[in-house]
Amino acid sequence: MKGFAVPDNDRSTILWHYIESHENEGTIMKAGNAITEPGRFYTFQSPLSANEFFELRPGVLPRNAQPVLDESSGMCIGYSVAQAPGLWQIYDAQGHFVRLEEAALETPLIDPTDIALLAFGVFRIFRAGRALLEAGTRTAISAKLSQATIMFLRARLKTGLSARNLKMTETAARHMDEPGRYVPLHIQERAIRYGRRMADPRKGEGMYRYETEMYKLHRKKNITEYKKYTLEVVVRVSDWTITHFKYF
Repeated sequence: MKGFAVPDNDRSTILWHYIESHENEGTIMKAGNAITEPGRFYTFQSPLSANEFFELRPGVLPRNAQPVLDESSGMCIGYSVAQAPGLWQIYDAQGHFVRLEEAALETPLIDPTDIALLAFGVFRIFRAGRALLEAGTRTAISAKLSQATIMFLRARLKTGLSARNLKMTETAARHMDEPGRYVPLHIQERAIRYGRRMADPRKGEGMYRYETEMYKLHRKKNITEYKKYTLEVVVRVSDWTITHFKYF
Protein backbone atom coordinates (compact mmCIF):
# COMPACT_ATOMS: atom_id res chain seq x y z
CA MET A 1 0.00 0.00 0.00
CA LYS A 2 1.47 3.35 -1.03
CA GLY A 3 -0.27 5.39 1.66
CA PHE A 4 1.95 6.39 4.56
CA ALA A 5 0.42 5.70 7.99
CA VAL A 6 1.12 7.30 11.35
CA PRO A 7 -0.26 5.06 14.12
CA ASP A 8 -1.89 6.33 17.30
CA ASN A 9 -3.43 4.71 20.38
CA ASP A 10 -7.01 4.53 19.16
CA ARG A 11 -8.28 0.96 18.91
CA SER A 12 -12.02 1.19 18.23
CA THR A 13 -13.70 0.95 14.85
CA ILE A 14 -16.01 -1.23 12.79
CA LEU A 15 -14.87 -3.39 9.91
CA TRP A 16 -17.54 -3.56 7.25
CA HIS A 17 -18.31 -6.69 5.29
CA TYR A 18 -20.37 -6.85 2.13
CA ILE A 19 -22.53 -9.47 0.48
CA GLU A 20 -24.31 -9.55 -2.84
CA SER A 21 -28.05 -9.11 -2.49
CA HIS A 22 -29.89 -11.06 -5.17
CA GLU A 23 -33.20 -9.57 -4.06
CA ASN A 24 -32.06 -5.98 -4.55
CA GLU A 25 -29.61 -6.77 -7.37
CA GLY A 26 -26.92 -4.72 -5.68
CA THR A 27 -24.38 -4.67 -2.94
CA ILE A 28 -25.72 -4.13 0.57
CA MET A 29 -24.10 -3.72 3.93
CA LYS A 30 -24.29 -6.77 6.16
CA ALA A 31 -23.80 -6.80 9.90
CA GLY A 32 -20.58 -8.55 10.76
CA ASN A 33 -18.59 -9.01 13.90
CA ALA A 34 -17.37 -5.80 15.50
CA ILE A 35 -13.58 -5.80 15.12
CA THR A 36 -11.29 -3.30 16.74
CA GLU A 37 -9.27 -1.53 14.09
CA PRO A 38 -7.31 1.67 14.74
CA GLY A 39 -7.68 4.86 12.77
CA ARG A 40 -4.42 6.23 11.39
CA PHE A 41 -3.28 9.29 9.50
CA TYR A 42 -2.30 8.67 5.88
CA THR A 43 -1.02 10.59 2.91
CA PHE A 44 -1.77 9.33 -0.61
CA GLN A 45 -0.63 9.78 -4.19
CA SER A 46 -3.21 9.36 -6.91
CA PRO A 47 -3.11 5.93 -8.60
CA LEU A 48 -5.31 7.25 -11.43
CA SER A 49 -4.15 7.45 -15.01
CA ALA A 50 -2.82 10.79 -16.22
CA ASN A 51 -6.18 11.57 -17.86
CA GLU A 52 -8.52 10.93 -14.91
CA PHE A 53 -9.53 13.45 -12.25
CA PHE A 54 -12.25 14.06 -9.67
CA GLU A 55 -14.21 17.25 -9.13
CA LEU A 56 -16.65 18.57 -6.54
CA ARG A 57 -18.30 21.29 -8.58
CA PRO A 58 -19.26 24.53 -6.80
CA GLY A 59 -22.85 25.72 -6.99
CA VAL A 60 -21.86 28.86 -8.91
CA LEU A 61 -19.10 29.17 -11.49
CA PRO A 62 -18.37 31.83 -14.11
CA ARG A 63 -19.29 31.03 -17.67
CA ASN A 64 -16.55 29.20 -19.59
CA ALA A 65 -14.72 28.27 -16.37
CA GLN A 66 -12.21 25.49 -17.07
CA PRO A 67 -10.76 23.13 -14.45
CA VAL A 68 -7.22 23.35 -13.11
CA LEU A 69 -6.23 19.68 -12.86
CA ASP A 70 -3.63 18.37 -10.42
CA GLU A 71 -2.13 14.99 -11.37
CA SER A 72 -0.53 14.34 -7.96
CA SER A 73 -3.91 14.30 -6.17
CA GLY A 74 -6.05 13.38 -9.17
CA MET A 75 -8.51 16.20 -8.65
CA CYS A 76 -9.64 19.63 -9.79
CA ILE A 77 -8.09 22.21 -7.42
CA GLY A 78 -9.47 25.35 -9.06
CA TYR A 79 -10.72 26.99 -12.24
CA SER A 80 -9.48 29.40 -14.88
CA VAL A 81 -11.42 31.83 -17.04
CA ALA A 82 -9.67 33.37 -20.05
CA GLN A 83 -10.04 37.16 -19.86
CA ALA A 84 -7.65 37.93 -22.75
CA PRO A 85 -4.86 36.05 -24.55
CA GLY A 86 -2.28 35.39 -21.83
CA LEU A 87 -4.53 36.62 -18.97
CA TRP A 88 -6.72 34.37 -16.82
CA GLN A 89 -9.00 34.83 -13.85
CA ILE A 90 -8.22 32.13 -11.28
CA TYR A 91 -10.84 30.68 -8.92
CA ASP A 92 -10.35 28.20 -6.08
CA ALA A 93 -12.08 24.82 -5.81
CA GLN A 94 -15.08 26.47 -4.09
CA GLY A 95 -15.56 28.87 -7.00
CA HIS A 96 -14.18 31.97 -5.24
CA PHE A 97 -12.13 34.41 -7.30
CA VAL A 98 -8.59 34.52 -5.93
CA ARG A 99 -6.32 36.30 -8.44
CA LEU A 100 -5.43 37.23 -11.98
CA GLU A 101 -2.78 35.13 -13.66
CA GLU A 102 -0.68 36.54 -16.47
CA ALA A 103 0.77 33.53 -18.26
CA ALA A 104 2.63 34.78 -21.28
CA LEU A 105 1.94 32.72 -24.40
CA GLU A 106 5.16 31.07 -25.52
CA THR A 107 4.12 30.85 -29.18
CA PRO A 108 4.96 34.15 -30.89
CA LEU A 109 2.62 33.76 -33.87
CA ILE A 110 -0.93 32.58 -33.20
CA ASP A 111 -3.58 32.04 -35.84
CA PRO A 112 -6.40 34.52 -35.03
CA THR A 113 -8.91 31.71 -35.43
CA ASP A 114 -7.16 29.86 -32.59
CA ILE A 115 -7.35 32.71 -30.08
CA ALA A 116 -10.97 31.95 -29.20
CA LEU A 117 -10.01 28.36 -28.39
CA LEU A 118 -7.76 29.56 -25.58
CA ALA A 119 -10.90 30.16 -23.53
CA PHE A 120 -11.45 26.40 -23.50
CA GLY A 121 -7.88 25.49 -22.59
CA VAL A 122 -7.31 23.49 -19.42
CA PHE A 123 -4.35 23.99 -17.10
CA ARG A 124 -2.86 20.64 -16.09
CA ILE A 125 -0.39 20.39 -13.19
CA PHE A 126 1.91 17.47 -13.96
CA ARG A 127 3.43 15.23 -11.30
CA ALA A 128 6.82 16.81 -11.97
CA GLY A 129 5.37 20.16 -10.89
CA ARG A 130 5.06 21.88 -14.27
CA ALA A 131 1.71 23.45 -15.14
CA LEU A 132 0.86 24.00 -18.79
CA LEU A 133 -2.22 24.99 -20.76
CA GLU A 134 -3.79 22.31 -22.96
CA ALA A 135 -5.77 23.97 -25.73
CA GLY A 136 -7.37 22.45 -28.81
CA THR A 137 -5.57 24.78 -31.22
CA ARG A 138 -3.95 23.77 -34.48
CA THR A 139 -0.72 25.47 -33.44
CA ALA A 140 1.00 24.17 -30.29
CA ILE A 141 0.48 26.92 -27.72
CA SER A 142 2.14 26.84 -24.34
CA ALA A 143 1.31 28.94 -21.28
CA LYS A 144 2.69 28.20 -17.83
CA LEU A 145 0.75 28.58 -14.59
CA SER A 146 3.00 30.09 -11.93
CA GLN A 147 4.20 28.03 -8.96
CA ALA A 148 2.80 30.73 -6.66
CA THR A 149 -0.69 30.14 -8.05
CA ILE A 150 -0.32 26.35 -7.83
CA MET A 151 0.75 26.55 -4.18
CA PHE A 152 -2.03 29.02 -3.43
CA LEU A 153 -4.75 26.80 -4.91
CA ARG A 154 -3.44 23.75 -3.04
CA ALA A 155 -3.32 25.73 0.21
CA ARG A 156 -6.94 26.83 -0.25
CA LEU A 157 -7.99 23.19 0.09
CA LYS A 158 -6.67 23.06 3.66
CA THR A 159 -9.37 25.14 5.34
CA GLY A 160 -12.00 24.08 7.88
CA LEU A 161 -11.96 20.38 8.81
CA SER A 162 -8.69 19.72 7.03
CA ALA A 163 -8.20 16.40 5.32
CA ARG A 164 -4.99 16.16 7.35
CA ASN A 165 -7.13 15.73 10.46
CA LEU A 166 -9.04 12.76 9.04
CA LYS A 167 -7.99 9.23 9.89
CA MET A 168 -8.65 6.02 8.00
CA THR A 169 -8.77 2.41 9.00
CA GLU A 170 -6.23 0.23 7.23
CA THR A 171 -9.10 -1.58 5.52
CA ALA A 172 -10.36 1.66 3.95
CA ALA A 173 -6.85 2.92 3.20
CA ARG A 174 -6.06 -0.15 1.09
CA HIS A 175 -8.75 0.93 -1.37
CA MET A 176 -6.91 4.22 -1.94
CA ASP A 177 -4.32 2.27 -3.93
CA GLU A 178 -6.99 0.93 -6.30
CA PRO A 179 -7.65 3.12 -9.37
CA GLY A 180 -11.28 1.97 -9.40
CA ARG A 181 -11.89 2.93 -5.77
CA TYR A 182 -9.57 5.86 -5.10
CA VAL A 183 -11.18 9.18 -4.16
CA PRO A 184 -8.95 12.12 -3.11
CA LEU A 185 -9.02 12.60 0.65
CA HIS A 186 -9.88 16.28 0.20
CA ILE A 187 -13.05 15.31 -1.67
CA GLN A 188 -14.00 12.86 1.07
CA GLU A 189 -13.47 15.68 3.58
CA ARG A 190 -15.78 17.93 1.55
CA ALA A 191 -18.42 15.18 1.55
CA ILE A 192 -18.24 15.07 5.35
CA ARG A 193 -18.34 18.85 5.72
CA TYR A 194 -21.01 19.70 3.14
CA GLY A 195 -22.73 16.41 2.25
CA ARG A 196 -25.98 14.88 3.45
CA ARG A 197 -25.58 13.27 6.87
CA MET A 198 -27.61 10.24 7.91
CA ALA A 199 -27.44 7.51 10.49
CA ASP A 200 -25.26 4.58 9.54
CA PRO A 201 -27.46 1.84 7.99
CA ARG A 202 -26.11 -0.71 10.45
CA LYS A 203 -26.89 1.61 13.36
CA GLY A 204 -23.34 1.46 14.64
CA GLU A 205 -22.92 3.69 17.66
CA GLY A 206 -21.22 6.95 16.71
CA MET A 207 -21.15 5.99 13.01
CA TYR A 208 -22.60 8.26 10.33
CA ARG A 209 -22.82 8.12 6.56
CA TYR A 210 -22.29 11.19 4.38
CA GLU A 211 -23.30 11.47 0.75
CA THR A 212 -22.56 14.02 -1.95
CA GLU A 213 -22.45 14.28 -5.72
CA MET A 214 -19.15 14.50 -7.54
CA TYR A 215 -17.79 14.24 -11.07
CA LYS A 216 -15.10 12.14 -12.66
CA LEU A 217 -13.29 13.87 -15.51
CA HIS A 218 -11.60 12.24 -18.47
CA ARG A 219 -9.29 14.22 -20.76
CA LYS A 220 -9.33 12.96 -24.34
CA LYS A 221 -7.58 14.90 -27.09
CA ASN A 222 -8.07 18.27 -25.37
CA ILE A 223 -11.71 17.47 -24.59
CA THR A 224 -12.94 17.03 -21.02
CA GLU A 225 -15.68 14.45 -20.49
CA TYR A 226 -17.72 14.54 -17.27
CA LYS A 227 -19.60 11.75 -15.50
CA LYS A 228 -21.61 12.27 -12.31
CA TYR A 229 -21.37 9.91 -9.32
CA THR A 230 -22.69 9.69 -5.77
CA LEU A 231 -19.96 9.42 -3.14
CA GLU A 232 -20.68 7.89 0.25
CA VAL A 233 -18.33 8.04 3.22
CA VAL A 234 -18.91 6.25 6.55
CA VAL A 235 -17.22 7.95 9.50
CA ARG A 236 -16.71 7.25 13.17
CA VAL A 237 -17.22 10.78 14.44
CA SER A 238 -15.61 10.27 17.86
CA ASP A 239 -12.18 10.51 16.25
CA TRP A 240 -13.08 11.36 12.60
CA THR A 241 -12.00 8.00 11.21
CA ILE A 242 -13.20 6.96 7.75
CA THR A 243 -14.14 3.28 7.89
CA HIS A 244 -15.63 2.94 4.41
CA PHE A 245 -16.08 4.91 1.18
CA LYS A 246 -17.24 4.18 -2.35
CA TYR A 247 -18.86 5.92 -5.32
CA PHE A 248 -21.54 4.70 -7.67
